[in-house]
Amino acid sequence: MCGLIGTIGFKDNSKMNLNAIIHRGPDSKDIWNSLNNEFPVVLGHTRLAILDLTDSGSQPMITDNNRYVFVYNGEIYNFIELRSELEALGQVFHTKTDTEVFLRGLILEGPSFQLRCNGMWSFCLWDRKEKKALFGRDRFGKKPLFYSLVGNDKLVFASEMKGIYPFLNTIQPNEKINIYLQKLFDYESSEECVIAGIKRLQPGHYAIYKNGKFESIRWWNTLDHLEKVTYKYEDQVERWREIFLDAVKIRMRSDVRIGTALSGGLDSSAIFSTMNYLSNQNANHNKEAKDWRNGFCAHYSGSSLDESKWARVVTDSINIPLNEVNIDPLNCDWSINDAFYQVEDPYLTLPLPMLATYRAISNSGIKVTLDGHGADELFSGYGHLISAFKSSNPKETTELVSIINSLKSGKYSVESGNLYLNFFKKKFIETLKTHLRKPRDYLKAILGKAEWEFVRYKLQYKDQSHPQFKKLDPLSQNLYEIFHIKELPTLLRNYDRYSMSSGVEIRMPFMDHRLVTYTFSLPWTSKVGGTYTKRIMRDALRGILPESIRTRRDKIGWNAPLHEWLQGPLKNEMETFIYKQGLQKKIKEAWRHFQNKTNPNWSDGQKIWALLMPELWKKALFGEKEK
Repeated sequence: MCGLIGTIGFKDNSKMNLNAIIHRGPDSKDIWNSLNNEFPVVLGHTRLAILDLTDSGSQPMITDNNRYVFVYNGEIYNFIELRSELEALGQVFHTKTDTEVFLRGLILEGPSFQLRCNGMWSFCLWDRKEKKALFGRDRFGKKPLFYSLVGNDKLVFASEMKGIYPFLNTIQPNEKINIYLQKLFDYESSEECVIAGIKRLQPGHYAIYKNGKFESIRWWNTLDHLEKVTYKYEDQVERWREIFLDAVKIRMRSDVRIGTALSGGLDSSAIFSTMNYLSNQNANHNKEAKDWRNGFCAHYSGSSLDESKWARVVTDSINIPLNEVNIDPLNCDWSINDAFYQVEDPYLTLPLPMLATYRAISNSGIKVTLDGHGADELFSGYGHLISAFKSSNPKETTELVSIINSLKSGKYSVESGNLYLNFFKKKFIETLKTHLRKPRDYLKAILGKAEWEFVRYKLQYKDQSHPQFKKLDPLSQNLYEIFHIKELPTLLRNYDRYSMSSGVEIRMPFMDHRLVTYTFSLPWTSKVGGTYTKRIMRDALRGILPESIRTRRDKIGWNAPLHEWLQGPLKNEMETFIYKQGLQKKIKEAWRHFQNKTNPNWSDGQKIWALLMPELWKKALFGEKEK
C-alpha cells in the first residue's frame, strides 16, 4: 500500500512534491526520471512496506531490460498462486513481493491480467519503447487514481488530488459543486471530482495514455460474472462460507502485524472472529500473519453512539483486551480544518473519529487492518429493503416490515400496530420513485440541465439494459446501485483517506470479487429472511461469531456524536466560525435553534452539520471567505 505521483510530458518537474502524499507510504520514497534523450516522464512512489520488507521491494520497479517502469498502490492477495503460474511459464523473480508478480503479469498478458488478480490496486506501467502508459484500477475502486490533462500533451496523476494541486493554475471547486454538496453519494463512481481540472479513473477501468490522448476502457462488470447457484439454501450457505473463509485467509498474508477496527457490529466482528477461527484450525502457514489479535474501537465516553461494549464482547470471546481509542474532538491530533484538507471530499459526518482511530492503530505499530466494509451494501444492512416488497408475498411482506422495525428497536415483533400502514406508505414511495424514472423529459424539466446530467449518467452506468441486471430481483437491483454507484464507492474513498492518512492499509474480505459475484447471484430471500437482515452471512458464521453478536438486530453506523459535540466541546469553535465567516442567516438561525434544544438526538446533529459541513470544507481547501 503506497502513494503515487507521476508526470508525462513535463520537462520541468519542480512542482512534483512526494511529501504531499508521504503519509500513504512513510517507510521510503523514490523517484524515477527518464533520460535526457528520451520522452520526459517522472514516476514517484512512497512505500508502505507490508510484503518483502527489504529494499528489493521498493518502487518504482524497473524490469531487467529497462523497458518498463512500474508504480503501484495496493495488494494482490493471491500473488503466491499467480507467481507459481508465471514461474511455470519461465518467469524468474528477484523479489518476494506482489508488486513484481503484478508487473510481470501485466507485461505478459496486458490489462486482462487484472481479471486473474484478487485484491485492490491502482497503477501506472510506463513502456519506454512505445512511449505509452497503462493505468489500471481495481474492480470496485478501493484504491484511488486521479489525473489531470495539462495542455495538449501533458498528464499528471496521483493517489490523492493534493498531489496534483501544484500543477493547476488555480485550485477551484468544480462548476457542479453545489450539486455535489447536495448529493454527496452521486459522483464518486463517475470520473467527476470536486476540484476543477481533476478527474479520476473509474473503478473497474484501465486506461492507455499515448500521444497526448487518454483512453479509458471498462474491464470489469460484476454482471458478466454472476453464477448459477443451487436452489437449496443449505448448499448456498456452505458455498458462501467457503468463499468467505478463504477471502479472510488470503488477506491475512502479511510480513507485518495486522489488526481490526471493531465497531461492535456484525461485519467487523465477523472478520475478527473468522481470523480467530482460522488460527484455531491450524491451517498451513502461507505468509499469514501470526500477530493479528489487535482489536481497536473508537470510544465516546457516555455517548449514545458508543459501541465499545459490543466490541468488547468479541475480544472477550478470545480472551484478549480491547484497545479503546478515546475520542476527544479537541485533542485527537486533528483539527477540523486539517481533517477536511486530508480527506479532500465533503461528506455527511465529521471525520475526526475515523482519522483518530487509524492514527492510534498506526501508533501501535500496526500497518494493516482487516475491516468489515462492503457487507452492508451487499446485504442491505442499513435497511434498504423497500424494493424487496415488489417481489414479496403477504407473509414475506409482514416479515420485511418487522425486520425494518427491528433495525432500530433491536427486537423482532410482528405485533406492530402500524405494520401494514408502514408497508403501504413505503410501497407508495417506492412505486412513485419507479414511475418518476421513466418519463425522462419530465425529470429533465424538474431537475434542470446540470442535475439531469447526473441522473442520465447514473441510469447508463447502472447497466439497466444488461440481460443479467434484468434477471435480478428488485432488491438485488437496488443493492447493485448501492454497491457499485452510490454509497459504497463513497465510503471506500473515505476510508482510504482515513486510514492512509496515518499509513494504515485496510483490507476488506467482504469485497473479495468471488464473494461479491456469488452474493449478487443469490435470490433476495437468501439475503433477507428468517427474521434477519444478512441472513446467509449469519447462518454461515454460526459457531464462529459470538452468538450475541451473530443475532444482534439493531444497527448503528460509525459516526461522530455530533448532536453531543456541537452542544459541548465543539460549540465555541463552531460558533466562532459561523460568525467570523459571516455565514448565511438561515445557518445562524438553525444554529440558535439547535443550541436551544434539550437533549438533541443524532438526527438533530446531522441536520445542523449538513449546513456547516460545506462551509467548513470550502474553508479547508480554498481558504477564508472574503469579507
